Amino acid sequence: MWPGLFVKAVSGASACNLICESTMNFIKKLESVSFSPRTVPWFLLAVSALTYGLFFWARGFYWDEAPWTYIYYRLGPAALTQTFSTSRPFWGMLYQITMPVIGPYPWRWQLLMIVLRWLTAVNVWAILRQVWPENPRPALWASLLFLVYPGLGQNFISLMYAHFYIILNCFLVSLYLSILALRNPERRIPLTIGAILLSCVNLITMEYFYFLEFFRYVLFWMLIDGPWRQRLRRVATLAVPYAFVFLAVTFWRAFFFQNQNASYGYVNLDLIRRDPLQGILKVFADVLASFWESVPHAWLFSFEPVDVTTLGARTAAFAFGLAFAAVLLVGIYVYLFARAAQPGRVWAGQALLLGLAAWVFAGGAFWLVGIRPLLHFSSDRFTMPFMLGSSLIVASLLGLLEGRPRMQFASLALLVGFSIGKQFQTSAAYMRDWELQRSMFWQMSWRIPALEEGTTLVTNDLPLTYFSDNSLSGPLNWIYSPPGKMNYILYFASVRVDGILAGLKPGKSFQQYYLATTFYGNTSQIVALNFSPPGCLRILDPEIDVENRLLPPLMRDVAAVSKLSLIKADPSAALPESLYAPEASHGWCYYFEQADLARQTGNWSRIVELGSQAFKLDDYPNDPLERFPFIEGYAHHGNWRRVEELALQSFKVSPNYVGAPLCRLLNRIDREVGYSDEKKISLNDLNMKFSCLP
Repeated sequence: MWPGLFVKAVSGASACNLICESTMNFIKKLESVSFSPRTVPWFLLAVSALTYGLFFWARGFYWDEAPWTYIYYRLGPAALTQTFSTSRPFWGMLYQITMPVIGPYPWRWQLLMIVLRWLTAVNVWAILRQVWPENPRPALWASLLFLVYPGLGQNFISLMYAHFYIILNCFLVSLYLSILALRNPERRIPLTIGAILLSCVNLITMEYFYFLEFFRYVLFWMLIDGPWRQRLRRVATLAVPYAFVFLAVTFWRAFFFQNQNASYGYVNLDLIRRDPLQGILKVFADVLASFWESVPHAWLFSFEPVDVTTLGARTAAFAFGLAFAAVLLVGIYVYLFARAAQPGRVWAGQALLLGLAAWVFAGGAFWLVGIRPLLHFSSDRFTMPFMLGSSLIVASLLGLLEGRPRMQFASLALLVGFSIGKQFQTSAAYMRDWELQRSMFWQMSWRIPALEEGTTLVTNDLPLTYFSDNSLSGPLNWIYSPPGKMNYILYFASVRVDGILAGLKPGKSFQQYYLATTFYGNTSQIVALNFSPPGCLRILDPEIDVENRLLPPLMRDVAAVSKLSLIKADPSAALPESLYAPEASHGWCYYFEQADLARQTGNWSRIVELGSQAFKLDDYPNDPLERFPFIEGYAHHGNWRRVEELALQSFKVSPNYVGAPLCRLLNRIDREVGYSDEKKISLNDLNMKFSCLP
């Protein structure tokens, strides 16, 4: 025993020496390496791919982009134009250009998102290089932080945010061109015209970066030398064409654009008019809260403990490994970059002023309407305009460590590396949501080949973060409605039952405006379903599920009014290949859905055939009621031994909860299956075991 351990110890020591020796040789080789500023864009591309590109093919369409895609490709481009007509009409025009080019393929939008996110960082790098031409360090640090900013977790909603970043890139290029116009008098006119046009694109399409236009004047002030009066006059002169465009667009928005505040009212502005002191205090509180969320909290967010139970052990371990690998990568690059880049003059104070200016101007549009950014979905989208200011502020704080380069480089590497790890954790949540949605719709198509027109599907609150019932109604209609029609809607029971569904009172008509069209429904045309993974999607049985205490009380109420006759057996459902191909694997849930459909149509032989395959799988039911169609099928087939086996297996899962539904199932079997002595014996025995009332 001991000789063996000794050999292992020696081998381990040799391996350690080999690793240490290899590491030292690698470090010595690095001593002769340095990275010039020309490598920065390529390094930023690598960081962008590492942050947003891993497993990009496993993400899909989320939130608003699910209905927008459905509207464009099924209701037509004009319908999408109408969708944006009451909010951001010029932004909607941009979709008319990109949608036919990229197509309904999520992976393409994810790739485009990586590129656009990279371009924003390159533009920040280019702008800040003009501010500190003799010192590339602050530009690199700020652009790196800007690229991985952890406060915004919606970059994986690629179709929507690709258009956000197109506008942000237009604004950043506008800033860069205006700086070039200042530095190159011989080309000032064409450069200024280009800058003004791109500024106009930003101002007329969105509100997110609206007041960041004033950041341009701060850059002018920073770039112009001389006495302050002379600088002020020069800045004022340079600002004239940009200010004219800003005032003209603002005038149009205020007096001619009828839907300026269709989504958000001027809450704080109205409060100031009614009660100036209270209104000012409210704005001040919003500013402080916004600063905390978008600057300190956003960067600390990356270091918060990982929820392993939600992510899973392997994903959490991968996220940690990625974070540490990114720390090492960024640390090495920053160190070698610093070897070729001299520190130059002190810049931390200037960066802080620039960062504070960019941050304050970013909040203008939000503080007027009383919005505060928060670091959770969906309010984290409001951190987007603050990214530039927040990154500059943090870069300026790193600049204060100029005398301690090791601490400086290590701090930057930790911030960037753990932000990359945090973004991967967020990406994993998006991938999980997409896979659950794919699974739900495949199971739905197996169980519901077709639906009666005008049917409302009512479901439990699904375990999805990045989808609402409005979001899911788009894919639902893509699957079941013919082109140009919206014949169905999906509702979450907790949100809709006491509202538009009138408390489930029968015969109540309702209508739901869906961005570009209107759905007309009736409370007498409802199909109830429950989807609680790892359990299969279940169409609720009004006779059985009214006693199913495994369901929330509200879903039992919905089950009572559900009409299975609205489900048609003639197949017409077709999942769009660009979204959901390939078909989900045929595991237990496939056979359950097919058996449940066969139970509805009374095809008992089909259930027995499916059961012979399903129960041989290396898979199993995750809900005891998933055995019910097979119990009923075997009963109609006269296999009472199998009926008893499956019924007892279901009962043992949770006698207090499954007993009542089982009694209802046995009652239906007794009513519908012809008399036999074996039937009588089996049912009497089961009724006694389950304490079923006669």
